[in-house]
Amino acid sequence: MRAEHRGNRAWLLFLLLAPHAGPARVHHDLDVTLDPGRHRLSVIDRVTLPETRAGGLRFRLHAGLSPEPVGKGATLRWLPAADGDPAAETYHIELSAGARRFTLRYAGQIHHPIAAQGGEYSRSFSATPGLIDERGVFLAGPSLWYPDIDDPLLDFSLKVHLPAGWRAVTQGERGRRSEDGGHVVERWSERSPQQEIYLIAGPYTEYHKDLGEVQAQVFLREHDPALARRYLDATGRYIALYDELIGPYPYAKFALVENFWETGYGMPSFTLLGPRVIRFPFILDSSYPHEILHNWWGNGVYVDYATGNWAEGLTSYLADHLIKEQRGQGAAYRRGALQRYTDHVRKGLDFPLTRFQARHSAASEAVGYGKALMLFHMLRLELGDEAFVEGLRHLYAEYRFRVAGFDEVQRVFARVTDAPLDGFFRQWVERVGAPVLQ
Repeated sequence: MRAEHRGNRAWLLFLLLAPHAGPARVHHDLDVTLDPGRHRLSVIDRVTLPETRAGGLRFRLHAGLSPEPVGKGATLRWLPAADGDPAAETYHIELSAGARRFTLRYAGQIHHPIAAQGGEYSRSFSATPGLIDERGVFLAGPSLWYPDIDDPLLDFSLKVHLPAGWRAVTQGERGRRSEDGGHVVERWSERSPQQEIYLIAGPYTEYHKDLGEVQAQVFLREHDPALARRYLDATGRYIALYDELIGPYPYAKFALVENFWETGYGMPSFTLLGPRVIRFPFILDSSYPHEILHNWWGNGVYVDYATGNWAEGLTSYLADHLIKEQRGQGAAYRRGALQRYTDHVRKGLDFPLTRFQARHSAASEAVGYGKALMLFHMLRLELGDEAFVEGLRHLYAEYRFRVAGFDEVQRVFARVTDAPLDGFFRQWVERVGAPVLQ
């Protein structure tokens, strides 16, 4: 048994460390100039399509950016809006026979005010679909700041021109930073498959610490080396913990980035937290490890949202709950999760985990986080600690930078442990309700 176990671990290590070819994906080579005072950006995007997408295609872009093709071999045509979104425009680009590359130039304003979301829910934050402002820049996939092609995955390289004293952050690894005529030029790249591209920028002070293969980074809007040191040290602790538990951290860095309004976002290889949030002392042992762990579940293994978001429950179980369990408080944490379900998930508010995508109310949090957390706790009790951890490692190894749903989670644990789990997952994932305590 021991020899067989060592063989399985050796094969798993090969899977984790082997180069990840991944599915075919779109590549964006972006050259971006930000003008925060005028709420504008100017972009040149050199797009390379996978072989399956040669020819013509549709894409969406933020309204008012007026894209035009650069060079020969591409014809661009505006299309009437299909979804009625006034902030989006749809285009069709036709490429010459066999061509898979085209270049677009576009420029304009992206400036959506920050607005409250779900005001009745105490865990809600204000949000914006996209904002270029003198206080800072927040751009994500829904901002439509780059061509939104309906391929599920992409990778990118990014060159961004910034005002003096500013820094940019996105997923992946930073290259050379230079100054050009009073402006700053930064380069970033990410070659692993991504679901969207973020661009965060502002007047940051940067702190960093090498953790071997990974760099810990902190970007603060005010000089505060003591606060930065606490986050850098915590980053090292939690990455080491999850490296050992699940498998190698999938990115070149993890960065804490201070936002200019209150948020609690977890992006691939960084988290964007509000100025008050990051200064709460309990965040270092609650929300912060949760966001780091999302780089394994959610931003490392992607979620098939159409079949239910399993990653929030598993992340809560292995971050918020695990830290409490290590301090002898696991039972109390689970009891609190069950109590919140009892308090908030009244008749008509319950739904199966297959329908959970994101929290927007106390009831949705109690189901998508609390009930899902208990699902994984019951699975651990069913399989035992060693088999449960082995299942986690195989899930990460097999689906790193790929999309997985509850069906894939079930199949991995069933295969690794040779346990019949159909009934277990059907009962707790596809049906409403929760365990009754006696």
